[in-house]
Amino acid sequence: MALLIVQNVGKTFQRAGGDGSGLRRIELDVERGEFISLLGPSGCGKTTTLRCIAGLETPDHGRIELDGTVLFSSDRSSGHRPVNVPPERRGIAMVFQDYALWPHMNVFENVAFGLHGARLSRAEVSTEVELTLRNVRLWDHRDKRISQLSGGQQQRVALARALAPKPKIILFDEPLSNLDPQLRDDMQLEILELQQRMGLTSIWVTHDQEEALGMSTRVVLMNDGRVEQIGKPAELWNKPATSFVASFLGTTNRMSGTVVTAENGGGPRLALSVDGAPSVYLPEGTGLEPGNQASIYVRPGAITISTEPMNGRANVWKAQVLGQVFYGEYTVVTVKVGSTRLKVRSDHFLESPPEYLDVQMDPSNIVAFRDYV
Repeated sequence: MALLIVQNVGKTFQRAGGDGSGLRRIELDVERGEFISLLGPSGCGKTTTLRCIAGLETPDHGRIELDGTVLFSSDRSSGHRPVNVPPERRGIAMVFQDYALWPHMNVFENVAFGLHGARLSRAEVSTEVELTLRNVRLWDHRDKRISQLSGGQQQRVALARALAPKPKIILFDEPLSNLDPQLRDDMQLEILELQQRMGLTSIWVTHDQEEALGMSTRVVLMNDGRVEQIGKPAELWNKPATSFVASFLGTTNRMSGTVVTAENGGGPRLALSVDGAPSVYLPEGTGLEPGNQASIYVRPGAITISTEPMNGRANVWKAQVLGQVFYGEYTVVTVKVGSTRLKVRSDHFLESPPEYLDVQMDPSNIVAFRDYV
Protein backbone atom coordinates (compact mmCIF):
# COMPACT_ATOMS: atom_id res chain seq x y z
CA MET A 1 0.00 0.00 0.00
CA ALA A 2 1.30 3.46 -0.91
CA LEU A 3 2.44 5.70 1.95
CA LEU A 4 0.49 8.70 0.63
CA ILE A 5 -2.78 8.40 -1.32
CA VAL A 6 -4.40 11.44 -2.93
CA GLN A 7 -7.79 10.71 -4.49
CA ASN A 8 -10.07 13.00 -6.50
CA VAL A 9 -8.78 16.15 -4.80
CA GLY A 10 -10.24 19.36 -6.19
CA LYS A 11 -9.95 23.00 -5.19
CA THR A 12 -11.44 26.11 -6.76
CA PHE A 13 -10.39 29.64 -5.83
CA GLN A 14 -12.82 32.51 -5.99
CA ARG A 15 -11.59 35.34 -8.19
CA ALA A 16 -13.04 38.70 -9.07
CA GLY A 17 -15.45 38.14 -11.94
CA GLY A 18 -15.96 34.42 -11.30
CA ASP A 19 -14.26 31.19 -10.29
CA GLY A 20 -10.52 30.97 -10.79
CA SER A 21 -8.26 28.04 -11.50
CA GLY A 22 -7.37 25.44 -8.88
CA LEU A 23 -7.14 21.67 -8.84
CA ARG A 24 -9.22 19.29 -10.94
CA ARG A 25 -9.50 15.77 -9.54
CA ILE A 26 -5.86 15.14 -8.62
CA GLU A 27 -4.91 11.47 -8.22
CA LEU A 28 -1.50 10.54 -6.80
CA ASP A 29 0.07 7.62 -4.92
CA VAL A 30 3.50 8.05 -3.30
CA GLU A 31 5.51 5.02 -2.16
CA ARG A 32 7.86 4.97 0.82
CA GLY A 33 11.28 6.37 -0.01
CA GLU A 34 10.17 7.99 -3.26
CA PHE A 35 11.29 11.41 -4.41
CA ILE A 36 8.35 12.86 -6.35
CA SER A 37 8.52 16.17 -8.22
CA LEU A 38 5.48 18.25 -9.12
CA LEU A 39 6.44 20.07 -12.31
CA GLY A 40 4.56 22.44 -14.57
CA PRO A 41 4.08 26.06 -15.63
CA SER A 42 3.20 28.83 -13.19
CA GLY A 43 -0.37 28.57 -11.96
CA CYS A 44 -0.79 24.89 -12.86
CA GLY A 45 -1.59 23.83 -9.28
CA LYS A 46 1.74 22.48 -8.00
CA THR A 47 1.91 24.48 -4.79
CA THR A 48 -1.84 24.20 -4.19
CA THR A 49 -1.50 20.40 -4.33
CA LEU A 50 1.37 20.56 -1.83
CA ARG A 51 -0.57 22.84 0.52
CA CYS A 52 -3.64 20.58 0.39
CA ILE A 53 -1.48 17.62 1.42
CA ALA A 54 0.08 19.67 4.23
CA GLY A 55 -3.30 20.90 5.45
CA LEU A 56 -2.56 24.55 4.69
CA GLU A 57 -5.38 24.58 2.10
CA THR A 58 -8.70 22.80 2.42
CA PRO A 59 -9.83 20.98 -0.75
CA ASP A 60 -13.41 21.28 -1.95
CA HIS A 61 -13.61 17.51 -2.29
CA GLY A 62 -11.52 14.35 -2.31
CA ARG A 63 -9.54 12.20 0.11
CA ILE A 64 -5.94 12.32 1.40
CA GLU A 65 -4.52 9.40 3.37
CA LEU A 66 -1.05 9.03 4.92
CA ASP A 67 0.23 5.70 6.21
CA GLY A 68 -3.30 4.38 6.69
CA THR A 69 -4.61 7.49 8.45
CA VAL A 70 -7.18 9.69 6.72
CA LEU A 71 -6.01 13.31 6.82
CA PHE A 72 -8.81 14.75 4.73
CA SER A 73 -12.10 13.41 3.42
CA SER A 74 -15.15 15.18 2.07
CA ASP A 75 -17.22 11.97 2.10
CA ARG A 76 -20.62 12.53 3.71
CA SER A 77 -22.30 9.39 2.38
CA SER A 78 -23.61 6.50 4.51
CA GLY A 79 -23.20 8.39 7.76
CA HIS A 80 -19.56 9.37 7.17
CA ARG A 81 -18.35 12.61 8.67
CA PRO A 82 -15.90 14.93 6.87
CA VAL A 83 -12.30 14.73 8.12
CA ASN A 84 -9.71 17.53 8.11
CA VAL A 85 -6.73 16.87 10.40
CA PRO A 86 -4.87 20.08 11.42
CA PRO A 87 -1.44 20.59 9.80
CA GLU A 88 0.50 20.11 13.05
CA ARG A 89 -1.05 16.65 13.58
CA ARG A 90 -0.46 15.25 10.09
CA GLY A 91 3.08 13.94 10.54
CA ILE A 92 4.18 16.07 7.60
CA ALA A 93 7.01 18.62 7.42
CA MET A 94 7.36 21.39 4.87
CA VAL A 95 10.39 23.35 3.64
CA PHE A 96 9.37 26.71 2.19
CA GLN A 97 10.87 28.79 -0.59
CA ASP A 98 11.81 31.61 1.81
CA TYR A 99 13.01 29.13 4.52
CA ALA A 100 10.68 30.70 7.17
CA LEU A 101 13.43 30.76 9.82
CA TRP A 102 13.27 32.78 13.04
CA PRO A 103 15.90 35.55 12.77
CA HIS A 104 15.98 36.19 16.55
CA MET A 105 16.91 32.54 17.24
CA ASN A 106 20.22 30.82 16.65
CA VAL A 107 20.59 27.67 14.55
CA PHE A 108 20.09 25.29 17.48
CA GLU A 109 16.94 27.10 18.63
CA ASN A 110 15.45 27.16 15.12
CA VAL A 111 15.81 23.40 14.79
CA ALA A 112 14.55 22.80 18.34
CA PHE A 113 11.46 24.85 17.48
CA GLY A 114 10.41 22.09 15.10
CA LEU A 115 10.17 19.74 18.09
CA HIS A 116 7.70 21.85 20.06
CA GLY A 117 4.70 19.76 20.94
CA ALA A 118 6.65 16.50 20.61
CA ARG A 119 6.50 15.92 24.40
CA LEU A 120 10.25 15.42 24.70
CA SER A 121 12.41 16.29 27.67
CA ARG A 122 15.01 19.03 27.31
CA ALA A 123 17.74 16.42 27.11
CA GLU A 124 15.87 14.49 24.40
CA VAL A 125 15.36 17.69 22.39
CA SER A 126 19.10 18.45 22.64
CA THR A 127 19.95 14.95 21.46
CA GLU A 128 17.59 15.12 18.48
CA VAL A 129 18.79 18.59 17.46
CA GLU A 130 22.44 17.55 17.62
CA LEU A 131 21.80 14.41 15.57
CA THR A 132 19.88 16.37 12.94
CA LEU A 133 22.41 19.19 12.70
CA ARG A 134 25.23 16.69 12.31
CA ASN A 135 23.27 15.05 9.48
CA VAL A 136 23.21 18.35 7.59
CA ARG A 137 26.77 19.32 8.61
CA LEU A 138 25.77 22.33 10.71
CA TRP A 139 26.59 21.24 14.26
CA ASP A 140 29.62 23.56 14.36
CA HIS A 141 27.30 26.48 13.48
CA ARG A 142 24.70 25.74 16.16
CA ASP A 143 25.25 28.99 18.07
CA LYS A 144 25.17 31.30 15.04
CA ARG A 145 22.31 33.63 14.21
CA ILE A 146 20.49 33.08 10.94
CA SER A 147 21.84 36.39 9.60
CA GLN A 148 25.38 35.02 9.96
CA LEU A 149 24.73 32.12 7.58
CA SER A 150 25.00 31.84 3.81
CA GLY A 151 21.96 31.06 1.70
CA GLY A 152 22.96 27.41 1.43
CA GLN A 153 23.45 27.14 5.18
CA GLN A 154 20.06 28.73 5.82
CA GLN A 155 18.53 26.17 3.48
CA ARG A 156 20.15 23.37 5.49
CA VAL A 157 18.78 24.84 8.73
CA ALA A 158 15.28 24.80 7.23
CA LEU A 159 15.84 21.20 6.17
CA ALA A 160 17.12 20.25 9.64
CA ARG A 161 14.09 21.81 11.31
CA ALA A 162 11.83 19.76 9.02
CA LEU A 163 13.78 16.55 9.70
CA ALA A 164 13.98 16.87 13.50
CA PRO A 165 10.41 15.66 14.29
CA LYS A 166 10.97 12.60 12.04
CA PRO A 167 8.02 13.27 9.71
CA LYS A 168 6.54 10.54 7.55
CA ILE A 169 6.89 12.76 4.49
CA ILE A 170 8.67 16.03 3.68
CA LEU A 171 7.21 18.59 1.28
CA PHE A 172 9.50 21.07 -0.52
CA ASP A 173 8.04 24.21 -2.13
CA GLU A 174 10.68 25.42 -4.64
CA PRO A 175 13.33 25.44 -1.88
CA LEU A 176 16.33 26.21 -4.12
CA SER A 177 14.90 29.01 -6.23
CA ASN A 178 16.67 31.74 -4.20
CA LEU A 179 20.15 30.23 -4.61
CA ASP A 180 22.68 30.98 -7.33
CA PRO A 181 23.17 28.23 -9.99
CA GLN A 182 26.35 26.68 -8.57
CA LEU A 183 25.03 26.58 -5.01
CA ARG A 184 21.71 25.22 -6.29
CA ASP A 185 23.52 22.34 -7.99
CA ASP A 186 25.48 21.60 -4.81
CA MET A 187 22.30 21.63 -2.69
CA GLN A 188 20.53 19.30 -5.12
CA LEU A 189 23.25 16.71 -4.65
CA GLU A 190 23.33 17.21 -0.88
CA ILE A 191 19.56 16.83 -0.50
CA LEU A 192 19.50 13.76 -2.75
CA GLU A 193 22.32 12.13 -0.76
CA LEU A 194 20.51 12.86 2.51
CA GLN A 195 17.18 11.63 1.10
CA GLN A 196 18.69 8.33 -0.03
CA ARG A 197 20.78 7.81 3.12
CA MET A 198 17.84 8.43 5.46
CA GLY A 199 15.19 6.82 3.25
CA LEU A 200 13.09 9.99 3.22
CA THR A 201 9.81 10.22 1.34
CA SER A 202 9.68 13.59 -0.39
CA ILE A 203 7.45 15.67 -2.67
CA TRP A 204 9.27 18.49 -4.41
CA VAL A 205 7.60 21.41 -6.20
CA THR A 206 9.63 23.07 -8.94
CA HIS A 207 9.31 24.88 -12.24
CA ASP A 208 12.89 23.86 -13.16
CA GLN A 209 12.76 20.97 -15.61
CA GLU A 210 16.39 19.92 -15.15
CA GLU A 211 15.89 19.89 -11.37
CA ALA A 212 12.80 17.69 -11.65
CA LEU A 213 14.24 15.28 -14.21
CA GLY A 214 17.59 14.99 -12.48
CA MET A 215 16.41 14.46 -8.90
CA SER A 216 13.15 12.52 -9.06
CA THR A 217 12.08 8.93 -8.78
CA ARG A 218 8.93 10.01 -10.66
CA VAL A 219 7.71 13.29 -12.08
CA VAL A 220 4.11 14.52 -11.89
CA LEU A 221 3.66 16.92 -14.80
CA MET A 222 0.73 19.27 -14.23
CA ASN A 223 -1.13 21.72 -16.44
CA ASP A 224 -4.15 23.90 -15.68
CA GLY A 225 -4.94 22.13 -12.40
CA ARG A 226 -4.73 18.64 -13.90
CA VAL A 227 -2.16 15.85 -13.97
CA GLU A 228 -1.01 15.41 -17.58
CA GLN A 229 1.32 12.47 -16.93
CA ILE A 230 3.06 10.66 -14.08
CA GLY A 231 6.15 8.58 -14.73
CA LYS A 232 9.87 8.15 -14.43
CA PRO A 233 11.82 11.06 -15.91
CA ALA A 234 12.94 9.01 -18.93
CA GLU A 235 9.34 7.92 -19.61
CA LEU A 236 8.07 11.48 -19.77
CA TRP A 237 11.00 12.53 -21.94
CA ASN A 238 10.87 9.63 -24.40
CA LYS A 239 7.18 8.66 -24.31
CA PRO A 240 5.06 11.76 -23.65
CA ALA A 241 1.39 10.88 -23.17
CA THR A 242 -0.03 14.17 -24.48
CA SER A 243 0.94 16.95 -26.84
CA PHE A 244 1.39 19.25 -23.82
CA VAL A 245 3.99 16.92 -22.29
CA ALA A 246 5.79 16.62 -25.64
CA SER A 247 5.95 20.39 -26.09
CA PHE A 248 6.63 21.37 -22.46
CA LEU A 249 9.67 19.25 -21.66
CA GLY A 250 12.89 20.54 -23.15
CA THR A 251 13.23 21.92 -26.66
CA THR A 252 11.06 20.17 -29.24
CA ASN A 253 10.53 20.67 -32.96
CA ARG A 254 6.86 20.67 -33.90
CA MET A 255 5.34 20.18 -37.34
CA SER A 256 1.59 20.19 -38.01
CA GLY A 257 -0.43 19.04 -40.99
CA THR A 258 -2.79 16.43 -42.40
CA VAL A 259 -2.33 12.67 -42.18
CA VAL A 260 -2.09 11.06 -45.63
CA THR A 261 -1.16 7.71 -47.14
CA ALA A 262 2.17 7.79 -48.96
CA GLU A 263 4.31 5.24 -50.79
CA ASN A 264 7.54 4.19 -49.14
CA GLY A 265 9.09 1.62 -51.44
CA GLY A 266 7.90 -1.26 -49.29
CA GLY A 267 4.27 -0.23 -49.63
CA PRO A 268 1.93 2.50 -48.40
CA ARG A 269 2.32 3.97 -44.95
CA LEU A 270 1.02 6.95 -43.05
CA ALA A 271 2.74 10.30 -43.42
CA LEU A 272 2.11 13.85 -42.34
CA SER A 273 1.59 16.34 -45.14
CA VAL A 274 3.04 19.64 -43.95
CA ASP A 275 2.57 22.96 -45.71
CA GLY A 276 5.90 24.27 -46.93
CA ALA A 277 7.81 21.05 -46.17
CA PRO A 278 8.13 17.48 -47.48
CA SER A 279 5.75 14.82 -46.14
CA VAL A 280 7.03 13.13 -43.00
CA TYR A 281 6.63 9.36 -42.62
CA LEU A 282 5.08 8.55 -39.25
CA PRO A 283 5.97 5.85 -36.72
CA GLU A 284 3.79 2.75 -36.40
CA GLY A 285 1.00 2.60 -33.83
CA THR A 286 0.03 6.27 -33.70
CA GLY A 287 -3.69 5.50 -33.98
CA LEU A 288 -3.99 8.23 -36.61
CA GLU A 289 -6.01 7.86 -39.80
CA PRO A 290 -5.84 9.57 -43.20
CA GLY A 291 -7.56 12.94 -43.03
CA ASN A 292 -6.75 13.56 -39.36
CA GLN A 293 -5.17 16.87 -38.43
CA ALA A 294 -2.08 16.05 -36.38
CA SER A 295 1.19 17.36 -34.99
CA ILE A 296 4.51 15.61 -34.65
CA TYR A 297 7.22 16.34 -32.12
CA VAL A 298 10.89 15.43 -32.41
CA ARG A 299 13.73 16.52 -30.16
CA PRO A 300 16.81 18.28 -31.59
CA GLY A 301 19.04 15.42 -30.46
CA ALA A 302 16.94 12.87 -32.35
CA ILE A 303 17.59 14.48 -35.76
CA THR A 304 20.70 13.51 -37.71
CA ILE A 305 22.66 15.86 -39.95
CA SER A 306 25.43 14.95 -42.36
CA THR A 307 27.59 16.61 -44.97
CA GLU A 308 27.40 13.32 -46.88
CA PRO A 309 24.27 11.97 -48.66
CA MET A 310 22.06 9.74 -46.46
CA ASN A 311 20.27 7.78 -49.13
CA GLY A 312 17.99 4.80 -48.49
CA ARG A 313 16.50 6.09 -45.22
CA ALA A 314 13.06 7.43 -44.40
CA ASN A 315 12.58 11.18 -43.93
CA VAL A 316 15.84 12.38 -45.48
CA TRP A 317 15.82 15.91 -46.86
CA LYS A 318 18.23 18.49 -48.18
CA ALA A 319 18.20 21.36 -45.66
CA GLN A 320 19.54 24.87 -45.80
CA VAL A 321 21.88 25.78 -42.93
CA LEU A 322 20.72 29.00 -41.25
CA GLY A 323 23.16 29.17 -38.36
CA GLN A 324 24.57 27.48 -35.28
CA VAL A 325 25.02 28.25 -31.60
CA PHE A 326 27.92 26.76 -29.64
CA TYR A 327 27.12 25.62 -26.06
CA GLY A 328 30.44 24.01 -25.20
CA GLU A 329 29.49 20.35 -24.92
CA TYR A 330 27.16 20.55 -27.92
CA THR A 331 26.06 22.79 -30.79
CA VAL A 332 22.53 23.64 -31.92
CA VAL A 333 22.27 23.97 -35.70
CA THR A 334 19.22 25.65 -37.21
CA VAL A 335 18.23 24.33 -40.63
CA LYS A 336 15.40 25.02 -43.03
CA VAL A 337 13.47 22.29 -44.83
CA GLY A 338 11.15 23.95 -47.32
CA SER A 339 9.71 26.78 -45.21
CA THR A 340 9.99 24.82 -41.93
CA ARG A 341 12.78 25.56 -39.47
CA LEU A 342 14.26 22.77 -37.35
CA LYS A 343 16.73 22.85 -34.49
CA VAL A 344 19.26 20.02 -34.50
CA ARG A 345 21.60 19.16 -31.63
CA SER A 346 25.07 18.10 -32.76
CA ASP A 347 28.19 16.99 -30.91
CA HIS A 348 30.33 18.87 -33.41
CA PHE A 349 30.72 22.54 -34.18
CA LEU A 350 30.78 23.19 -37.92
CA GLU A 351 33.95 25.19 -38.46
CA SER A 352 32.96 26.02 -42.04
CA PRO A 353 29.18 25.43 -42.28
CA PRO A 354 28.08 24.35 -45.75
CA GLU A 355 25.10 25.99 -47.38
CA TYR A 356 23.17 22.72 -47.31
CA LEU A 357 23.20 19.53 -45.23
CA ASP A 358 21.36 16.24 -45.38
CA VAL A 359 18.86 15.96 -42.50
CA GLN A 360 17.25 12.70 -41.38
CA MET A 361 14.32 12.32 -38.99
CA ASP A 362 13.93 8.64 -38.10
CA PRO A 363 10.22 7.77 -37.72
CA SER A 364 10.98 5.86 -34.51
CA ASN A 365 12.09 9.14 -32.89
CA ILE A 366 8.85 10.93 -33.75
CA VAL A 367 5.92 11.36 -31.37
CA ALA A 368 2.57 12.12 -33.04
CA PHE A 369 -0.75 13.34 -31.66
CA ARG A 370 -4.05 14.16 -33.29
CA ASP A 371 -5.05 17.82 -33.20
CA TYR A 372 -8.65 18.43 -32.16
CA VAL A 373 -9.83 21.75 -33.54
